[in-house]
Formats: sequence, structure tokens, C-alpha cells
Amino acid sequence: MITTDIQTTIIPYLGETYPYFYIPENTISIGDRIETEISNFDFSNENFSELIKILTSVGSCNLYKLLSPKSQERIYFLGEKVRIRQLFYKKSESVSIVCESFLESKMKGKSVLLIRDKHSGEAIYSIEIDYHIIQNDAFRLFYKDYYNDNLIEDLDKTLPGRKVVIENDHQFIIFIEPFTPNQCKGHFDNYPIVPSAFTINCILREVFDFLGSNNTYEIDNLEGYSNRAMPTGIKYQIEVSHQHFQKNIIFFNCKVKDLSGTPYAIMILYLRLKEK
Repeated sequence: MITTDIQTTIIPYLGETYPYFYIPENTISIGDRIETEISNFDFSNENFSELIKILTSVGSCNLYKLLSPKSQERIYFLGEKVRIRQLFYKKSESVSIVCESFLESKMKGKSVLLIRDKHSGEAIYSIEIDYHIIQNDAFRLFYKDYYNDNLIEDLDKTLPGRKVVIENDHQFIIFIEPFTPNQCKGHFDNYPIVPSAFTINCILREVFDFLGSNNTYEIDNLEGYSNRAMPTGIKYQIEVSHQHFQKNIIFFNCKVKDLSGTPYAIMILYLRLKEK
């Protein structure tokens, strides 16, 4: 079960709320670390975004613990950068996750996570997540234009429709219909912002569809950089360029913009051809 200190002194005061916020049931707090385990998972292809969602939630919890705030106002942790590297290429059925966090200032922090195979102890992924830390009053001021006073009662688990336009042999564009507040429920209450994990899901889905089913690829390296918070209710386009770097590695550079050309994020992706 989730330890009492996480349930009572951390989760109620985070900007992220259920159902977006999620950490596994067996999450425990030990000193300056948070540890958890995941079993029977499938994080292949676009499902990798579900792992990112878990990791960012765990990272937010641990940073909040370091802050030791005296007030009971919510604190918002907005991801600025994420870097994920695969270290071990064999399939694992059960993993352990250890998170350590560091405060660069009261407004910036970093969580570093290591995922290991639970049985062999081999390190599978290393993850670094950089956050902007925003106090409740400052968040309301910064994102006043995102405010929505409608009560979001129902979660919509579907993601927006997409269309892909091939530009040439090395470029294509993903057009994404507007996200709705119901799809982004819990991120954040009354201030719906599109989670980076959802954008990554849309990108990965189309990238793997583009590659087809003749070969099987896995994520070797993923880096994401956020320029600004993505509002709901507007269409986005993702400009994707790709090329082979090595015989078994394909590189993708994905630039997220709205239809007017305003940049929101960049994702850099390396896919590795799995051996048959």
C-alpha cells in the first residue's frame, strides 16, 4: 500500500489530481527517496507514455517532500525537460523504481529515477525530469487565461483524432484535433493543461504506425523539452523529421506547434530495431 505520509501529507497538496495523477499501490517513502514496483506491464510503443505518467507523478511527490511546505496550499510541478535512456535490452516482467530528487531553487527541481529488473537487479532505464515549481497563487496568476469554471465531472479516456500528411521521404506532419478538458481531467483542476504524456502518446502512436509492422522497434532514448503549457481547445501540428543514424537506429525530431506556428515543445526520439 501507499505509505501514510504520502497519502496524507503529499498527494492532497499536489497540483495534479486523480485521475491524471497516478502512482502504484506499493509506493513507499524511505528517507529522501520514494520507491515503488510495477509488474505485468506493457510499455511498448505508445504505451510508453503511461510509464512517463507514472514517473512524473512519483517525481512530483518526492520533490514536494523535499520542499516541506508549511502552508496547505497546492503546489504545481510542471515538467520542463524529460530524458529517458534504455540501459538494458532484455524483456522484464517486474521492475523496481527508485526516485531521488534535488532542489535547484524554490522554483526549480529535478527528480532522477532508476528502473531495475526486480529479479536480476539489472538497470533498465535511467530517467531525469526537470520541473518548474509553482506556488498556488503564482500558478493562478500565470495561467489565468487557462481558467475554466465548468465542473469537469467525467473523464474521457480517448485522445483526439489525428491526421498524418507525408511531406517527403524524411518528413511528415501530425495534425491533432483539440484536446478537451474532460480528456485532461486532473491536470489541472479548473486550469486544464494538456499533459506532455498525452502529446507523447499521440506522437509515438503515429511514429510506430509510420514504421509499419515488418520490423519491431523499441524506444532507446527519448528527450522532451517544453516551451510553454499547452491549452485545451486548439488544434496542434507536430512537424516530424526522421533519418537512419545507424543500421539499427532511427532518429525522430518532433516539433509541437499550434496552427499559427507558435512552438510548444520538442521531442527527440531514438528507436532501436529489435533483434528477431
